[in-house]
Amino acid sequence: MTTAGTDVVISGAGPTGLMLALWLTRLGVRVRVADPKPGPVQETRAIAVQARTLEFYDQLGIGEEAMARGRHFAAIGLFVNGQRRAAVSLRGVGDDLTPHPYLYILTQDQNEELLVAALAQLGVGVDWETEVIGLTQDDAGVSVTLRHAGQDEVVRATYAAGCDGAGSVVRRALGIPLSGGTYSQRFFVADVDATGAIRDGDLNLSLTSHRFLAFFPMPEPNRHRVVGEFPPELDEGAGFEAVRAQVESDGLARVQKVHWFATYRVHHRVADHFQQGRAFILGDAGHVHTPVGGQGMNTGLGDASNLAWKLAQGVRGRPAALATYEAERRPFALSLVNTTDRVFTTVVNPSRLAAWVRTVAVPNVLPRVMRFRAARRFLFLTVSQTRLHYPDSPLSEGQAGRIGGGKRLPWIHGPGTDNFAALRSLSWQVHVYGTPEPALLTWCGGRDLPLHVYPCGVSARRAGLAEDAVYLVRPDGYVGLAQPVFDRAALEAYAERWL
Repeated sequence: MTTAGTDVVISGAGPTGLMLALWLTRLGVRVRVADPKPGPVQETRAIAVQARTLEFYDQLGIGEEAMARGRHFAAIGLFVNGQRRAAVSLRGVGDDLTPHPYLYILTQDQNEELLVAALAQLGVGVDWETEVIGLTQDDAGVSVTLRHAGQDEVVRATYAAGCDGAGSVVRRALGIPLSGGTYSQRFFVADVDATGAIRDGDLNLSLTSHRFLAFFPMPEPNRHRVVGEFPPELDEGAGFEAVRAQVESDGLARVQKVHWFATYRVHHRVADHFQQGRAFILGDAGHVHTPVGGQGMNTGLGDASNLAWKLAQGVRGRPAALATYEAERRPFALSLVNTTDRVFTTVVNPSRLAAWVRTVAVPNVLPRVMRFRAARRFLFLTVSQTRLHYPDSPLSEGQAGRIGGGKRLPWIHGPGTDNFAALRSLSWQVHVYGTPEPALLTWCGGRDLPLHVYPCGVSARRAGLAEDAVYLVRPDGYVGLAQPVFDRAALEAYAERWL
């Protein structure tokens, strides 16, 4: 059976697919979302959303609701052989960088509930218990075969997006390899109620010469996500009791209740391509890596925020920007996988050198380095993904002050001023910090582009914005084109190519 078409078919209703659907719906694009699960996940799974994700949530109008559901934290405690040896506080280091200068716990099930509810308010539902079983494409569009309750349906669409995890049906239908490998070790994850030496509300890391444990704070008081290496001599079907002694060693924790327990293997893989014709892959369909730094779910949500507005332009007959999706997101995925791979390998390496690094070098060097605000700030910028930028993208042109094309628009705030509020339109827009030239006002009017003018005060200058410069800002909050002075010809050429 072939049904009436839509604009974009999305395979997978995890956080990435739901985020993509919400962006597209807000932009007036018709979507069809299919997922074989009976509904949103019930397990917590991924647990952290970073500042950049919360900025995207603000743009979509769900930031306040997200903040009402989760819990922020700003301290990391380090235990070595059961003794608390160091603590790193990130409090205050990002106050001038983002409206969300903290690390935030909002579990995957909470994110999915939030996004499903936001879509429902816009009249969009998910086709649960519906799987994508095939995809073909031609010059005019894609044909996606869905199966529900034993019945097949072919949906015609302009584009397709695979947000369907590491085993992505869409990626396999496209014949795109997911290149990389799998760590030999097996790991466990448990959500527990616990007290003890670990501090509620902090990220607690425990290192010994032969193992590691990480206790992540959960939204509820005294609830922790525990991650550790699963002993190789144990049967893979063993439950929490098999690792209880490891978790409670040295008085670190006393576990009162276990809410969830699972074991898993960690992969480090990146797809060879993120696009083929009219089909795209996002999230775990395109990149899987270790949970170091809480980056996985956030990277998928970033993929969705990057691709959504480009798909919307493509649906409206302006597809040029779609070619920049892979150029922008795949290099970041490769860099992330390589970075987390190096850190994770050091943490789990059984060699004597790695044990020395874990138990001697790290506890002695880390506190000294983190005394410097610049080091703590760099750590926050990296983990929060606010440092991510696209200087080598075809979309990125020009430089004005310290802000060039591809940079995230700096957050400028003060009494009566919040330049991020303008980003909630999800549209291209021009920003000037100072006084715009009259010719720029005329040009923006002719292009029907919003022009936002802000004072070039201390906050703007400190952020690197140049007075009276022209910043053409993308719908996802990154600068596309920066001009020290208004250049009509260059601005017109850029708009003709990309807008």
